[in-house]
Amino acid sequence: MNYSISFSTDKLSIVVPRRFSPFLFAFIPLWVAGWITLTVKGSRNGQPESAIGLCIFGFVTVVFTYAWLWNLGGKEELNFTMSSLTYRRVLFGISRTREFWMDRIAEPHFVESKAGGKSHTPSGLGFYYSGKEVRVGDHLTQRDAKEIVGALIRRFPELPKCWGRYAEGLPELNEDMTLNLK
Repeated sequence: MNYSISFSTDKLSIVVPRRFSPFLFAFIPLWVAGWITLTVKGSRNGQPESAIGLCIFGFVTVVFTYAWLWNLGGKEELNFTMSSLTYRRVLFGISRTREFWMDRIAEPHFVESKAGGKSHTPSGLGFYYSGKEVRVGDHLTQRDAKEIVGALIRRFPELPKCWGRYAEGLPELNEDMTLNLK
């Protein structure tokens, strides 16, 4: 189980911690140190510096730094109530919150990880909200997503109108498969 679950009288809370990557932990500091070293050596030797190159390096470094910090202490919080789903991405106490109204959520489904081209989208729980696909719960397995939806339906029996149509999809390649013949 890659998440924790808690109940209260009117809320179901799910916390999905980040998945720690030792490669990311080691790579980002080496990336930043290498580029700073090259920049300092270039300015000492009197070589002309490219302002565009430095701006691109700065932007990429900011994105990498966010990913590195998320790797150290990020988590996602899903708070389900009868009327809404509140989704928070929390990094060291600073959060970004989105709220989704239950009556506007459609077609909940498992989102498989996708490695296409230059991007890698982790697996998670997905749904359509006002015509746009939303994905929450990075790195949830198919089994985790199914358990979360099951707990949600058990906790709020009035929600199967929306969440009762959950589509499991196919399991990840590295996940074990079980056959349930009930």
